[in-house]
Amino acid sequence: MKLPLELEIGKTYNIAFTRGRYEINYANHVTCIKITKKKYRLERKDGIEFLIDNDGVLEAKEIQVK
Repeated sequence: MKLPLELEIGKTYNIAFTRGRYEINYANHVTCIKITKKKYRLERKDGIEFLIDNDGVLEAKEIQVK
């Protein structure tokens, strides 16, 4: 079993995450803006915010924003 990945507030990532049992989504250039016990609040480059479960992150690659 793979341990969940941890994101850090203020850093920008390209991530793959699950929403539900069979759905895998991808998001590029998202910034973590808040962490709670069960969820991450992320913000896309265009300003849209969304929530994902902490244990739903499958892959996260930190990127450098210029």
